[in-house]
Formats: sequence, C-alpha cells, structure tokens
Amino acid sequence: MLIDPFEELRRMQERFNRLLEEFGRFPEVKEFRVTMPVDVIDEGEQIRVVADLPGFSKEDLEIYFEDGDLVIKAEKKEEFEEKKGEYLRRERRMGKVYRRIALPAGLDIDAVKAKYNNGVLEITIPKLKKDRKAVQIE
Repeated sequence: MLIDPFEELRRMQERFNRLLEEFGRFPEVKEFRVTMPVDVIDEGEQIRVVADLPGFSKEDLEIYFEDGDLVIKAEKKEEFEEKKGEYLRRERRMGKVYRRIALPAGLDIDAVKAKYNNGVLEITIPKLKKDRKAVQIE
C-alpha cells in the first residue's frame, strides 16, 4: 500500500474551494479588503509619501497625525438595488484600508500638502529647518 503525502492537501483544497463556492451564493453582504502599497521617500528638505488607493474618491480618505505617526484611512461603502417584477436583488460592498506610518522627528506637520489624483495619494511633509548655533569655548 502506497501512501500519497499530498492526498490530504488535495482534500483540504477541495473543501476550501467548496467553502468559497458556498460563500459566493450569498452576495447580499460582501466586504472587500484592499491593500495600500505605500512609498516613503526622503527628498532632503521634505518627506514624500505616495499611497495607491484605486477605487476610492477624495471624500473617502482621511489623513491625520497621531503620536508622531502619519495615519491614512480610506473607507468606501456602496449599495446597489435592482427591481424587476417579482425579482429583487440588493448588494452591499464595503472596503477599508488603514496604514500607520512612523515618521522621523523634525517635520513641519503644519505645512503638509496632500494631492489625490487617479487613485494615487501624494503627501509632502516639509522638514523643519535646523538652525545651527555655534557654542563659544571659554
């Protein structure tokens, strides 16, 4: 008798596929999670953060600073209803993303600028100008 070590993996894959099929039969509530790829770039005099947020509108976005970190949140809710005779179809979709990005000290958070265009959020945070003061030695 020969034992196939991959047989249990195949059975698990089949059970998982059946589970996904069953879940697909109930479309009335679906939540989708998207990822938010982020680039943080030190450009010398400023930090630039570029985040990909396709499918969201500017009104869906929230940007704030908390405990020295930059927080980007996006949430989208869509509802769709279709009526044809006795047939009724209603669907809801929700999508949320959240990123908390640790930033270096010495940034001017009062002069932050943010732009959102074609699903790309770009945030520029200027660095505070550091004045050097020479200390005279006695």
